[in-house]
Amino acid sequence: MSLSTAASLVPLAAPRVLWAKVDSGFWVAHRGGEYYGCVDSVTGGFVARDAHGVPIGRYDTLEKAKGSLRSTADPADAERRRRTERATVVLATAAGSAALAFALTAGALAPYL
Repeated sequence: MSLSTAASLVPLAAPRVLWAKVDSGFWVAHRGGEYYGCVDSVTGGFVARDAHGVPIGRYDTLEKAKGSLRSTADPADAERRRRTERATVVLATAAGSAALAFALTAGALAPYL
């Protein structure tokens, strides 16, 4: 293996997460020049939100809240999110099918009532 090939196999470093305090009790994170999430101070702790505004959780310390943003990009978290979304679609489809079946049954039986 040549040196140039070995160097091309080295992964590039991930962009750093940069934090800015934009208001009293409100911090915003940027990563690679794009919005990454935020942390908001609330009574008794801090609430972290991802880049889409979805709450990640409530934490006792600012450091834990900031650290939670990094954990949401983990591939295991992404897989868990995909499984949750898939389960939601399956459940909604089953509920809709049951509702349709009940409506059709009620419509078919209505003339006999």
